[in-house]
Amino acid sequence: MASYDVIIIGSGPGGYVCAIRCAQRGLKTAIVEGRDTLGGTCLNVGCIPSKALLHASHMLHEAEHNFSAMGLKGKSPSVDWKQMLSYKDDTIAQNTKGVEFLMKKNKIDWLKGWGSIPEAGKVQVGDDIHEAKSIIIASGSEPSSLPGVEVDE
Repeated sequence: MASYDVIIIGSGPGGYVCAIRCAQRGLKTAIVEGRDTLGGTCLNVGCIPSKALLHASHMLHEAEHNFSAMGLKGKSPSVDWKQMLSYKDDTIAQNTKGVEFLMKKNKIDWLKGWGSIPEAGKVQVGDDIHEAKSIIIASGSEPSSLPGVEVDE
């Protein structure tokens, strides 16, 4: 059983920033994440992937509708969906690898798996139980469902 000053459950923007600040203040720190990559919903399937695709779409719109007014001439671009998805995936990878680098740089242990609190001062990840003086829950939230809309991540 490992023992920590603080364990943060969740590695999204709240969790990883919290972990870094705790480690910078000299606390032995661990972060719990069940996904294969750090960064939570925002970096993995939410904000960042959406913004990458919106950026690419905006560039297409600019090329199709505004470039000629600026004197930029040439063949109109076409969409290669597989390449757009690859661009999105590369954007996600750069960001999640950046968070992982920050965890290593600040000597924060990544406890891979889903965390639970079986009793005060203990965090269970898989079959392992870790002690913590403080536990911070930064697990984010779940979206509300809308009638007629199926959420698929």
